[in-house]
Amino acid sequence: MKRTSSLFLAIIASLANIARGGHGLIGYGQWWYDPKCCYACRSVIESAQLDCPDGGMDGMDMDMDMTMASPMAPCIAENVAFLSTLAYCINSTCPADGVPTWKIEQYWADQATGDPLVPARWTYGATLANITQVPDKIWESGQVLNYTALISPSDYEYQVSFDNLFDWEENVQSTYVITIITVGVGTPLLMTLLGYLPYVSGVFDKLKPYLVYPSSIGTYNVRPLPWLLGNAPTVGQSLYIAMFVALNIILTAVSYEGFGRPHPWGFTPAGEIMSYVGYRTGHIAFALLPLTVLFASRNNFLLWLTNWPFSTFLVLHRWVARVCALQAVVHSITLLGAYVSNGGYYTDVHEAYWIWGIVATLCLVLLLFQSVSWFRRASYELFLVLHILLTVFTIAGCWYHVMYWHGFTGIYEYWIYAVSAVWFFDRLVRAIRVCRNGIRTATVTELGPDIVRVDVEGVRWTPLPGYHAYAYFPTLVPFRPWENHPFSIINTAMLRSQGHVLPSASSPIRRRSSDVNDIEEGKGKHATNITTARHPEATSGVTMYVKNHSGMTKYLRARRNLPVLFDGPYRGNASGEVLKCDRVLLIGGGIGVTGLLPWIHAHANVKLAWGIKQTSEPLMKDLATVLESIADKEILIGSRLDVHALLAQEARAGWDRVGVVVCGPDGLCDAVRAAVVSLGRREKTIFELEVDAFSW
Repeated sequence: MKRTSSLFLAIIASLANIARGGHGLIGYGQWWYDPKCCYACRSVIESAQLDCPDGGMDGMDMDMDMTMASPMAPCIAENVAFLSTLAYCINSTCPADGVPTWKIEQYWADQATGDPLVPARWTYGATLANITQVPDKIWESGQVLNYTALISPSDYEYQVSFDNLFDWEENVQSTYVITIITVGVGTPLLMTLLGYLPYVSGVFDKLKPYLVYPSSIGTYNVRPLPWLLGNAPTVGQSLYIAMFVALNIILTAVSYEGFGRPHPWGFTPAGEIMSYVGYRTGHIAFALLPLTVLFASRNNFLLWLTNWPFSTFLVLHRWVARVCALQAVVHSITLLGAYVSNGGYYTDVHEAYWIWGIVATLCLVLLLFQSVSWFRRASYELFLVLHILLTVFTIAGCWYHVMYWHGFTGIYEYWIYAVSAVWFFDRLVRAIRVCRNGIRTATVTELGPDIVRVDVEGVRWTPLPGYHAYAYFPTLVPFRPWENHPFSIINTAMLRSQGHVLPSASSPIRRRSSDVNDIEEGKGKHATNITTARHPEATSGVTMYVKNHSGMTKYLRARRNLPVLFDGPYRGNASGEVLKCDRVLLIGGGIGVTGLLPWIHAHANVKLAWGIKQTSEPLMKDLATVLESIADKEILIGSRLDVHALLAQEARAGWDRVGVVVCGPDGLCDAVRAAVVSLGRREKTIFELEVDAFSW
């Protein structure tokens, strides 16, 4: 609690500091050394021995003369020799650079003593007024500064040259950081915009079977790779990943220049370059934090502005996080080498900023190992809690790393503000959605050995295809009330007949039996009628079908009524391009059919192909009303769907454009993707594919 309070107060103080001015990335709002004449003058005499009650003053060592509070500030504030020497040097050099007096006074108030909280005894103007005799002696390094001295022109030029070099390095760093973030955020926006341009959409249609839809590794996409090594991205996702990784590597590796003279911070030539690499990679890692959290957010503004699906942003979230962690590791390794080269490591390793930097880097690395596929699948609830906790420690570690290193820089804090804003905005919108939907009562009906229907009265949502919602059952597992899961949602009214008798044997539903075990395996069974289960009396509300799993959902079977909270609805896939097609083919497996039902009435020309296990037949009976309203359908019990034949049939029918929506088991989704790729490359028919799978 104490840490949280201090972090909050530090953020408020930082905002107050920003209000004073001097903020933004280097070269885009501020410079480390501005005005350079002032910083150069002070840097030359900063290592001077002073007549202070506690003795001398050590050199700058690894500390950059920018905003770091000096332990000698109280002494400097009262030391007439130091203040007058600094003021005379500034007065002798700054007019040639055209620096206005107000800017010098601002520098003097903030940096003359080395600590903005410890003001000098005199202002800059007053200090000049108190110089009664023109100095005639040049101060040499190692001498005690107990008189108003001149500064050697060579020392001044040396310091100005270094300040110019360092500001240039930092400006390049800022430019590259802006480039990386702009490309990361702008690529989805650009690709979506290009799709609306004349002729470009036609080019995209031709490229999709080659550069968008295929998996990058065989036919694996929704299915995890062997040994649970993760999920293979599609080729389209891989192009973004490859571009983003290459951009980070290139912009991390280029545009470095050495000082070419003995370094003022004591670095060797190799240590100097390592330090510049360390500063840049650390800044990039900071900048990637908001992008990483944004891509994982349910309320990602890019979902609202682009046609990219949520599943794609989650894939990119993992890869951006990996790049972020790698940049942080390189930052730690290179600066470790640099600090060893000048001896700073042996003192700084015990400093608070160093320790908090280790905390942030270790948490980032732990996040990567904790996010592996087998851990997520073994216990998603535990994964999520640990993921959030490690993320919080990462952000806190970054904050204190900067605060203990340099205090308020007006640079790195922005990325902490940004990642915090993204996270809190997402949570705020979630809370608003939950409050808007209110506390509802869920009625649970058991349909079979592994499926239950959950009806929630009073919720009215527009039945839009491609949407889902997250359901909280706070009393189901009282010790984990925050747990929630995504579900496909349908309007309860769809399950009610409109006062007419349902047809039975004359129904056009076709049955096949087969002993082939695949997506929805089981023995083939012929049925002559569709009988409906008992449906809820209410028509206002939503319904979910839940399959029994090992987590929270397994407890639903033992309950009949319980409170439920809804966060949603959220768009999973953009439906616009599919709905523009001449024909829409809906392919479902098992309980995945619930994700397809909202599409039925969204298009005038729809075909449903649905394969289920024999044990899931109660689900088919429960959906009898909806199924009977579909003129063109194929339902197989205990048999695999021949998805290649289904798609080939649509191509032979002569449709120019066919939308394909698949929702079901992992294997079915990947089989449909492979078939769309194969036929899309050979046939004239253009296929628009949407995969609706909660494989996160």
